[in-house]
Amino acid sequence: MTQTFHPTTTYSEAAPPRGRWLWFLITGVIANVALWSIALIYLKTAEPAYVSGLSVTLPNAGSETRIDLPQIGNTTSQERTPYDRPNSDPREGYKYIATSKPVIDAAAAELGISSGEFGRPRVETIDNTTLMELQVEGETPEQAQQKAIALYDAFQERLNQLRIEERTRRDSGVQRTLQDAQRKLETAQARLSQFKASSGLTSGNQVDQLATNIEQLRSQRAVLFADQQQANAQLRQISGSLNISSNQAADAFKLGADQLFQQNLSDYSQASASLNALSQQLGANHPIIVRERTRQEAARDAMLNRGRTVLGRAVDETSLAQLSLASVNQSGSSSREGLFSQVITAQVDQQGLTARAAELDRQISLLEGRLARQTQSLSTLEALNRDVTISEALFSSALTRLDLGASDSFGSYPQTQLLTEPSLPSEPAGPKPIFVIFGATIGSLLITTGLITLWLRGRRPSHYTTIGSFEPDAQTVLWNGSVPEKTTAATEVNVESK
Repeated sequence: MTQTFHPTTTYSEAAPPRGRWLWFLITGVIANVALWSIALIYLKTAEPAYVSGLSVTLPNAGSETRIDLPQIGNTTSQERTPYDRPNSDPREGYKYIATSKPVIDAAAAELGISSGEFGRPRVETIDNTTLMELQVEGETPEQAQQKAIALYDAFQERLNQLRIEERTRRDSGVQRTLQDAQRKLETAQARLSQFKASSGLTSGNQVDQLATNIEQLRSQRAVLFADQQQANAQLRQISGSLNISSNQAADAFKLGADQLFQQNLSDYSQASASLNALSQQLGANHPIIVRERTRQEAARDAMLNRGRTVLGRAVDETSLAQLSLASVNQSGSSSREGLFSQVITAQVDQQGLTARAAELDRQISLLEGRLARQTQSLSTLEALNRDVTISEALFSSALTRLDLGASDSFGSYPQTQLLTEPSLPSEPAGPKPIFVIFGATIGSLLITTGLITLWLRGRRPSHYTTIGSFEPDAQTVLWNGSVPEKTTAATEVNVESK
């Protein structure tokens, strides 16, 4: 006979131990009271911290200086922008310097406190800008501001020290180059003097008729040079008296010949005179004053625009006043116009003398080249002169680099500019009561949730009963032909909860 067993399990809950819930309640109250007491005591006893900040920028600018040395060559000095290197940001270096120990020690010493009391400043760089922000904490608003000022002063002083050290190292190398160039120049000059003394040949003037022709041309050049010097002196005198150049004089005549510009100038003068007269009687915001001022500005803009159109460059009121031909003498003619005419005449004379001098120089050079090919001694002399010229060029270039290096006072440490002064904080940066209360609230929720979870785990099922039933197989028949009855068995298991 085959029977099938079908188990059935039933659960019953065991009653929690007495006093267990009261223990969780007391524990939760004590933990929450302790947490909130700590938070309130911190808010009551913590000293406020004030933050003073300032902003610094590194201008994104570069410059290039080119100096031409007559008959020698040229030299160039280039000051690169601090942002021309794609893989480096100069602000990161400045950030390190601003938080370095020498800067903090110097700032603390300026305030008469220790480095620990001064604290560590916070420096941030703003992406895609040239700005840096420096922040310093203090116990009072005034102390925070004083710390920020002292930090900026110490930061600038440290940058100046680094610039001086860099310039000293750079100048020492240029000085060595300058000394070498000076020795070479002295050697070349000594060789040239020795050759002249031994050969008796000082110039091509000592060679036959060709040399005589050269002397005559040089005599004419000397006379022309004197005339040229006189013309230059006259031009400088007239230009110095008027504080104007020949080009500016030409511009003045251009403006004087332009009727529209003269009309705009007259309108501006009348508007200015009317405004000055009315300003002595009426207030600055009087409608008439406002109208006259608007009229004056319109006339000035028209005058400046016309002047820019006529001259082909930007002009302002100062330059236009300098180019004015309005000064009139007793005879009724413009005295400035006559002087301006003298400037232009002197310039024309100077240009004519310069052209004649250039032609004489060309002829002299041509004859000297012919003479050089005829005499070996002259070629040697020219070679020595060339050596001297090259040595002078090297010496002048080294000296110019030294002078240009002295003018570049920033070097690898670009100039900084203070955008915002150190602020005087109006409220403390910490502690923030809202953050403390928020943290205490989160802590209370976590404590309460944890205790409730532990209490609920103590109420899990602890007693269950398994009841099974045996069913006879459909094919099982007793010997008397009857089917056996269904029987049931029960198994009870007790499990104690921990």
